[in-house]
Amino acid sequence: MNIIIDSIVDDLVIDSKFITGKTDYNFGINTLYPLIDKLPIQRNLQNSSFYSRLRMDLLNGCVMPPITLALIKEKDVLPDNIKSAEKYINDNISSAFILDGIQRINALNKTYKEPALNKELDLERPLFVNIIICKSMDNLLYRMITLNNGQKPMSANHQIEILLGNIYKFNDLDIEIQTEKEKGKKGKYKHAYSKSNIIKAYLAFLTNSTAIDNKKIIDSKMDELIAKKIIDSKITEEGLEFSAIIELINRLASNEYLKKWFDNTNNIIGFSIGAKKSFNVLNEISPEAFRQSIQVFEEAFKSLNLSTIKLSKERRNLSKFFISNFENLNNQSELEILDELNEKIL
Repeated sequence: MNIIIDSIVDDLVIDSKFITGKTDYNFGINTLYPLIDKLPIQRNLQNSSFYSRLRMDLLNGCVMPPITLALIKEKDVLPDNIKSAEKYINDNISSAFILDGIQRINALNKTYKEPALNKELDLERPLFVNIIICKSMDNLLYRMITLNNGQKPMSANHQIEILLGNIYKFNDLDIEIQTEKEKGKKGKYKHAYSKSNIIKAYLAFLTNSTAIDNKKIIDSKMDELIAKKIIDSKITEEGLEFSAIIELINRLASNEYLKKWFDNTNNIIGFSIGAKKSFNVLNEISPEAFRQSIQVFEEAFKSLNLSTIKLSKERRNLSKFFISNFENLNNQSELEILDELNEKIL
């Protein structure tokens, strides 16, 4: 049995299709369960005893809450009727990933795999599903945050790792994302960036904030704060995708000086926020012209008395300020930019 669609409606907030349907336990075990293993971050399953009660309920004929799946259909028109949606989902189910219900699917699979129980499991029992088909990666993350908020959610960092690993097609660009361990190996890529830096840049982009990793706040509360900022943001209305920022960074980083500049965590965070305001201007500038502007900015930054400021914080904030106002600051002298920076940090 494939997925049978019951309804399709527009989610006007994230410009997507929200679809309800059903399949059966057999499809859940054979087709949906393997989706759990698509990403390392999704393998952190609860202890098997945690869902022992659910396994017994499955044998007794309970109805599980719907499993929520997501698909990204970036460049094409979204399906607008039940027939086309049903065909698209079943044709592309291997590209889907589970937003909500990993533990339930795992419990179902464990019940099936347990010799003492599987003969009692009715594989034709209905398994209900919700499916989100979205064109926007950033909007989908917004929905993921709102879906998980209010319970004990995955951290914002983990949800972004899901998107980085499952949606962003970095192989289409001259760019690779590497962990710190991978970056230490021989033969690293010309435009290789630390995964942690890209995650922080994405968080900054989504929240419009440079304060995304304050170690003075405990992790659980920092995650709540980040989730709130994403929910309160206007990311679903702005129209600019983070993928466009990555493409811009990739193009500018063909210049070796700028490649090193973007390798700095604070620079890429500040740039990712600032570029939202000045994207059209930056998108037209050549890498060499941008390098000259950044070098002037860096000379001005060196004139700040570093003993009186928090370096990482101000580098983030001032690079954001410089990039946000790039059209006005681009042709100014070192002293003029220094004066602007001085006013900003007073």
